[in-house]
Amino acid sequence: MKTPSPRLVIVSARAPFVRTSNGIARAPGGLISALLPLMRRSRGTWIATGADRDPCDASEVPFRVRALSLPSEIRAAWYAGASNGALWPLAHGFLEVCRFRAEQARAYLEVCRAAADAAAEHAPRHAVVWVHDYQLALVPALLRARRPDLTIGFFWHIPWPAAESLRVLPWAAELVEGILGADLVGLHVPRYVRAFHDTLDELGVAYMSEGSSIVVPKGERTARIETWPIGVDVEGWASLGRDENVAAEAERIRSDLGGGRVLVSVDRMDYAKGIVERLEAFERLLEQSSEARERVTLVQIGVPSRETVAAYRELRQRIEATVGRIQGRFGSPRRKPVHLFARTLDATELAAYYLAADAAIVTPKRDGMNLVAFEYVATRPRPNGRLLLSTFAGAADVLSEAHLVNPYDEDGLASAIADVALAPETASDSARMAALKTRVSRLSVETWASGFLARLEQVTEERVPARERQMRLAASAPVSRAR
Repeated sequence: MKTPSPRLVIVSARAPFVRTSNGIARAPGGLISALLPLMRRSRGTWIATGADRDPCDASEVPFRVRALSLPSEIRAAWYAGASNGALWPLAHGFLEVCRFRAEQARAYLEVCRAAADAAAEHAPRHAVVWVHDYQLALVPALLRARRPDLTIGFFWHIPWPAAESLRVLPWAAELVEGILGADLVGLHVPRYVRAFHDTLDELGVAYMSEGSSIVVPKGERTARIETWPIGVDVEGWASLGRDENVAAEAERIRSDLGGGRVLVSVDRMDYAKGIVERLEAFERLLEQSSEARERVTLVQIGVPSRETVAAYRELRQRIEATVGRIQGRFGSPRRKPVHLFARTLDATELAAYYLAADAAIVTPKRDGMNLVAFEYVATRPRPNGRLLLSTFAGAADVLSEAHLVNPYDEDGLASAIADVALAPETASDSARMAALKTRVSRLSVETWASGFLARLEQVTEERVPARERQMRLAASAPVSRAR
């Protein structure tokens, strides 16, 4: 009889539960939805570094939650500083926003050490530990040094930066070495794996290519870097799309908006999402088309984000000013061409807007994946509607039947919005959406999570002895060294 899987330990910045006015509730987000069933089955431990007040005593769950106790100044330097003031803009290509400060880098290391210590303490022998995202990239190597018996996975949920961009990070080598402490490293799409390949060349790290994967010898083991595109809770969104109350709310929304063509965009208020550029492109469409001025409405749902960071506060002001200008130019007492909701909407509310919208406009300047595109497709019961998608979102590599657009092309973006907003839907549009629904259904977040963990255990079981790896490496073509 097969030995039961070892207990699972999750390490992430966010806890799986939040406190609300009605008590403790599940935290929002597809990742939480995917991991909770796995944690319930494994009866393991979830270690969260985000906030001391994260709930650790949620009832009716057979696993433990441990929120790390960290000094507030260390937590701020790690999260707002090194993570979101340096790594986030770097990974998304906004080098001019990056700030690299030594004290923030030290805080980042301190938090990663604390997370590694907690995982080492709570993980049973030979357990599986899955570390998540850029805020905790040093944890795999730190944990490996403490507990070499563990099987360690790591997932980087944002774009992997180009090697030329990563060069500006003073601790780039340490970042990559930290990640390579994992047995299996997951990135969303093949282009991120290729960028990681370039990074290893840049840093002079020896590796081998095996198909689309990268294998890095690390002493008696290897680190494998692979593509693992994440999805959404497909059945959950589809169920909302079939719900009669949600459908009735969608009809009410369309009626309230005047019964014309409805466009929807859903984003965190982040400079990587291209919200201002999208609004300006829509403004240009209104300038050029009397039909758009009379019949097309854009609903922009903007979830406030990281408002302790100056760049995010300034962005919100720009978004609100742009909406105000559009309303002033093209609005009337009976019609508002743009509706901005600067708040978080729950899944049921979002589903109603997805059903109401003739098209979803998903045009980030850069995005690791962007699951709004998946949610829109999954929610719609029939293969209708249109998805306008940025080529710089990871989702574009997966959802190739979407209407793809370069968000940096001002004329092209305005023209693409006009096409999905004004042109009648055709059989070709139905075929596109049907193909998108098939793709989305195959990439559920549950399949992603269970598949990654199964692959992680497989990778550790199939380890090739280090000596053989080194011999194979020596026989392969020379690896580029740091330039």
